[in-house]
Amino acid sequence: MFTIDGLTWDIPCDIDRVMEVRPSDISGLLMDKTWFNDVLGTYLRYSVTLAANPDDMTAYYQIMETLNAPVDGHAFVLPYNESTIQITARVENVRDVYVMLPGGATYWKGTKFDVIANGPTKEQALGEVIARGMSPLPDVSGPREGDIYIYTNGAWTPYTAPSYADADDMQF
Repeated sequence: MFTIDGLTWDIPCDIDRVMEVRPSDISGLLMDKTWFNDVLGTYLRYSVTLAANPDDMTAYYQIMETLNAPVDGHAFVLPYNESTIQITARVENVRDVYVMLPGGATYWKGTKFDVIANGPTKEQALGEVIARGMSPLPDVSGPREGDIYIYTNGAWTPYTAPSYADADDMQF
């Protein structure tokens, strides 16, 4: 059982889960032959295989229309350990098989699709980053080259250098 955009689907299925601990672009092998792993976070990927009931295809058609909607993401509630997790994710690789039986009866089967989280489900907190010796970075949208931020009172704030009078025109 899983939920897409608030609609619960009680369709028999197999769900395969992958937890990808994704490194940043600056990760890699250092000159001392050690691996520098700058982790962005843990991203979830689910592959779902549905077992459609050929006698009642209404729910199947509804889920297929939801899955192939051209949107940037859906709200999914999927199994996670002993509970569930809600993620915003995109849908990729929706596929199924058309079956035609003798006598002209038809149905769709073998429906599979991938659910890929749009963002990380786990990230290191600032204290964890500092404790591991990494450089903390401010969570700022649209920074410009040369911007300086300081971490004070539990938050990142832009640093403004004090302004001094121009000493070129001062006489002593």
